[in-house]
Amino acid sequence: MLGMCTQAQDLQDSLYKAGFENVSIQGGTDSLNVFFEHREFRNPYHSMRYAGLLISNESTNEISDLNFIPVFHNIPIGKYHSENYVYSALTKAEKEFYKSQNKVLKNDRFSLRIHPEVISRFGFYTDPFQTKFNFNLDTRIYLASGLSVETGIAIPIVNNLDNQSLELRPAPSMIHYFNQPWDHNFISLSLGSFYNNRYGIDLEYRHANLNKRWSYGLAGGLTGFYWFNGLNLYSEPMDDIYVTADVEYRLPLENLSVKLTAGQFLYKDKGVRFDLIKQFAAAEIGLFASATNIGTTTGFQFAFSLFPGKIVRTRKFEVRTTEEFRWEYTYNNVDPVAQNFRLGMPRLPDVLRQYNQNFLNTL
Repeated sequence: MLGMCTQAQDLQDSLYKAGFENVSIQGGTDSLNVFFEHREFRNPYHSMRYAGLLISNESTNEISDLNFIPVFHNIPIGKYHSENYVYSALTKAEKEFYKSQNKVLKNDRFSLRIHPEVISRFGFYTDPFQTKFNFNLDTRIYLASGLSVETGIAIPIVNNLDNQSLELRPAPSMIHYFNQPWDHNFISLSLGSFYNNRYGIDLEYRHANLNKRWSYGLAGGLTGFYWFNGLNLYSEPMDDIYVTADVEYRLPLENLSVKLTAGQFLYKDKGVRFDLIKQFAAAEIGLFASATNIGTTTGFQFAFSLFPGKIVRTRKFEVRTTEEFRWEYTYNNVDPVAQNFRLGMPRLPDVLRQYNQNFLNTL
């Protein structure tokens, strides 16, 4: 028993040194469940593979049954077998074990994230490329399981897009709650200031069985406009409601997904949006088309983890680049067709798409 405890502690220490957080190990000499979070990686495959390499190097015994349980925002997503990444929901005993081991703040490190924000517009003859480029330096502090606060500062670099000044200003700041209240059902609640100059409340729900191809969800929010020039704040009332529903299907070829979203977007704009999304191990690329009351548009988007990842790291502190930089360009760059806003974390469809068993099995 003493040897098993010593080995588990050694494995935990190795994983923490490699950037993992909230590490808990459940099991015996030949069977292990390893709970962990690694905020540097966007794709959980990379964190699971990395953990597997470290465990195989550190373990003195042959482990016949090794399972990874990746954690996102202090909430376990599910269990994946190390050999084939087959997904299964956690048992009641596994959930209780994690709950007993999860010590908020103690098991996490203070992480400073460098997150660029780029807004661009093309097409004007006198100024063909207009852009606003900021570096946001932010952090997320966990207050309880699934509950966190995010805040930081925005460092403007260039702006020939609008009249916002180049003074330092607060970055989007919010209280966020993420949970999986029952198997395959996820919720995300955010209150605060968001990207795209929106502030207010945002709620998402998603049903996603991570070994199935179909998922669907609802999203809604009540927001208003805000604007910082340095520390000077201008805001308008929270009177803009958006409510949308979507369904997504993972095609059985080439890691392609199709997604249809319908409802009321920002600015009381009613209509539909169709997305075609291609996933790679290190990135995601998508095409979209929208038709609403305001007009029609097409465009593209992409998302990836920003190089180099870790800049400075100790057991309790790190500076890193963002785990997801997402950028979207729309052809109709004048009218806000099917427009939404970004939060301080990826939206639920973008998060859970990475954990789908059918995607992980191809990597």
